[in-house]
Amino acid sequence: MDIRPICREELETFASFSDRADLNEHFFTYLKDMWALVYVRPEWCFVAEEAGKFIGRIVYWSLRSLDKPMLIDILEVPWSQNYIEVGTNLLQHSLVQLQLQSVEYDLDCTSSDFTSLQKRIELFEHFGFSLQRETIRFEWKDTQTQVTPSNRLTFRSIEEVGEDAFINAIIQVSSQTLDRSILHNQAELGQEQEATERFKLLKALKYQPRWWQLAYTDEQSLIGLILPAENDGGPIIGYIGVVPKHRGKGYVNDLLLQATLTLKSRGATRIRSDTDINNAPMIRAFQSAGYKQFASRRQYHYLIR
Repeated sequence: MDIRPICREELETFASFSDRADLNEHFFTYLKDMWALVYVRPEWCFVAEEAGKFIGRIVYWSLRSLDKPMLIDILEVPWSQNYIEVGTNLLQHSLVQLQLQSVEYDLDCTSSDFTSLQKRIELFEHFGFSLQRETIRFEWKDTQTQVTPSNRLTFRSIEEVGEDAFINAIIQVSSQTLDRSILHNQAELGQEQEATERFKLLKALKYQPRWWQLAYTDEQSLIGLILPAENDGGPIIGYIGVVPKHRGKGYVNDLLLQATLTLKSRGATRIRSDTDINNAPMIRAFQSAGYKQFASRRQYHYLIR
């Protein structure tokens, strides 16, 4: 079995993995778009080849400003046959060739007929991926309802307060968090470095500086922050949170309304965001603001030690 990156000329063959022409055409269009937008590169698309036939494929994805992939976007192997063998070879050899030290995989569960779900979980856990967190995926599409801004908070953009104030706010907001991904990173990096790395990663998203805002009371006490942005899927709430001493007062609702209004005013007709299944206050805030659950997600992490 040979594991190698594909050439640009092999895209059509690479896309023809399914027996369904509509799925192959959708994948072909999607990958061309990702290449054009530089979220995916041809050298990040690997195939498992045996006797001149493609029997598996894997696609890595990253934010456009980053030089190396950060997560596995697509993995397809023969789920009815030797999927553990093919998947293990694809993962092992592609990770070595890309010289990655760590990578993530997001497994979305959108319906009960996702037949390969359990087999995907088996493959990734067999390889050594660990489940970092489970999230609920929310989506806002209520474009007809008027979104009213908060009348008890004052918002200042990153242009006004500077990056250091934002990093300090992330440190405060991330304290006593219910998000297992942040807790995991804090355990490895410490609170300050985790906040700095998270800020760098968020800056790799598409956004306008005036979108990113800190929220204050009239007494100039910091309440929290919002970081609306866009990725290849469209507008998102990149990060949102309330500092610990002001939690339990409903301020997260004010923050979410402001973030939604910020993106809606820029023409967004759909906004998405995830939250940890353990974060009950954030779940309630999304539901109160008219966001609907459209999927759940299992986030896996692999670290080469």
